[in-house]
Amino acid sequence: MKYITLVILAISLLACSATKKNSSNKKEQQLKPTEYKFGMSLHTKLFLADYNKEKSEFINKEYLPSDNLINNYSLKKIDNEYTVSGFIKTNSDFQKEDLVPLNIKNGSDVNKIITVIIPLSSVDDFLKLDGINYFEIGEKVELKKTN
Repeated sequence: MKYITLVILAISLLACSATKKNSSNKKEQQLKPTEYKFGMSLHTKLFLADYNKEKSEFINKEYLPSDNLINNYSLKKIDNEYTVSGFIKTNSDFQKEDLVPLNIKNGSDVNKIITVIIPLSSVDDFLKLDGINYFEIGEKVELKKTN
């Protein structure tokens, strides 16, 4: 009787182990990160994932971001085009002139950290630029009132 119980227990453990392996492999495949040329914050990666998902639904149509995307990522409309603001950390290969054809506005530049305003229509080309080590989009800040 002990032998049969041990065999059943061993089979059960093997079955559970195989199921766990298969489910973890599926999770790894689903969560496989997109490769980018430079580092970026989790918030920025979430924005890009949401943006790309929405944009893929607008094949052969002009893309307009949803209210959800606009509100979650603080998109602003400048000159009739939606933009995302953030900053980049650059290296010696970076050329500010590369931003001009993409209509990317740059602001302050302190120790190779530059603020940028990127039109959504230029995001894909921006992600291919050389000379950038890190990119982070701005996050909405809410002030808390103190009593």
